[in-house]
Amino acid sequence: MRVSEESNIELLRKKADVLESENERLSNRVGQLLRENLALKGMASEQVDLNLPGLLEQVTKPKSSGLTKPGSERRANFDKEKKTKEPQTGHGPTEQPELEVQEELFDVDEADKVCPLCGDNLEDWDGHEDETEVIDVVERKWVVKKAKLKKCRCPRGCHVETALGPERMIKGGRYTPNVALTAATDKYLDQTPLSRQAQRARRQGARLTRQALWDQLYALALVVTPLYERIKEFILTQPVIGVDESPFKLIKKGGSIKWQAWQLSCPLAVYFDILPAKSAAMGKQLLGDYSGEVVVDGAAAYEKLARDGPFNLNNCWSHGRRQVLKAEGEAPGQVGEFLDLVGELYAIEHEAMEPAEKDDQRRGYRHRIDFEKLGILRDTESRKVISRIEKWIQAQKCIPGGQLKASLKYIAQRWTALTRFLDNPLIPLDNNDTEAGYVWMAIGRRNYIGARSTRGTEVAAKFYTVFESARAVGADPEAYLRYATKLALCGEASPLPHEWVTQTSSEEPDTANTPPR
Repeated sequence: MRVSEESNIELLRKKADVLESENERLSNRVGQLLRENLALKGMASEQVDLNLPGLLEQVTKPKSSGLTKPGSERRANFDKEKKTKEPQTGHGPTEQPELEVQEELFDVDEADKVCPLCGDNLEDWDGHEDETEVIDVVERKWVVKKAKLKKCRCPRGCHVETALGPERMIKGGRYTPNVALTAATDKYLDQTPLSRQAQRARRQGARLTRQALWDQLYALALVVTPLYERIKEFILTQPVIGVDESPFKLIKKGGSIKWQAWQLSCPLAVYFDILPAKSAAMGKQLLGDYSGEVVVDGAAAYEKLARDGPFNLNNCWSHGRRQVLKAEGEAPGQVGEFLDLVGELYAIEHEAMEPAEKDDQRRGYRHRIDFEKLGILRDTESRKVISRIEKWIQAQKCIPGGQLKASLKYIAQRWTALTRFLDNPLIPLDNNDTEAGYVWMAIGRRNYIGARSTRGTEVAAKFYTVFESARAVGADPEAYLRYATKLALCGEASPLPHEWVTQTSSEEPDTANTPPR
């Protein structure tokens, strides 16, 4: 008889005792076998004692509570119980301070303007209206604007002057700059492919093709090219920059080629260049003669580049942490000790951090750091932790050929580049802010796969540079692009995003972030 079918309570208790006893026996046997297995692999007895509890948890607990998932930044936690989530107490309507308020008066139905008690007609009771509000959406509208160009003539017949007429993105074309700006925002800010934009326009009555939108995008990209180049020049003047790369497909007939979206970043700007390869030659093309501090992951291309270049290489503790985290399935106890030590480094950084300002939209946390205080903390506290990490690595006895041994070798080989931050508070512990610059590009890649031509990679790099630079300093990316384009079409150079934010913050609140469309 199955346990689920047993109705005798006493018998069920006895069966439960037997099962509990058998589970305990099996658990002890598993522990014994794990201990023998680790010893046979060459792990020292003290490391076996350290790692065994975590390994037992991995084999006895459900999969969902065991190993850290591949690629996860989070660490599997075997000891802490799950925090119980506080019940939600409800929430009110979200404030909408930026939406236009339109007033609309609703009258009482004629049939209801009769008193239900005496039958007399109801009269208007002015000044006692109830107020309520709803949020509505006004659909985008495409229109054909018929422009009449006035003429002026000389009474003597010498000259005729004709009004210039509406501005066009392409000379002789029929689309205004607003069409190109909307297409750029939809594709590179909202990650909507041009084909979907054309479909949506057709539903709204505009016979628009994907090619027509691309032509407008390309024309706009040429207009913002000087701004794009100035952003790169600005970043390369900074004492500390981040560099990273991420795959970006160039779609060709019969398949695609994996190019790389290279990125330069600093707290005030982001620059992209989509290049054919992930190599030292491409990195040299990007960095030129830059001679400051460069924060990167552990890719071999950067090490070769640093040997030939005038800059200092700084490796990323976040990448080092991820490497060691890969060994969690082999040595969870040792991995846990290493991660706790790295966690102390980050805790020290947070001691120098100012509280976040309300509604601060800037990316990352570096703008909140008191660098003078951080320099003191790194010299007095971080050095001690780094010394402990170094001694800990030297003391480890790992399984020969195992993942932990390979991970700690990765750290040791980059030790100088991992510890340069101690002497310069401007150098961050990691390159996570640079990696964060890829978030929206990654969403775009999933939506439109990649670029169809090398010109497509150039256009993508320019718009992602402008949008992510604006986002990095908390500016409205669309508003900034419109503002910069308006100035560029008039032959003027726009301020860079961080300069624009400073400029607009000193203006009146109702005009600061609303450049003319």
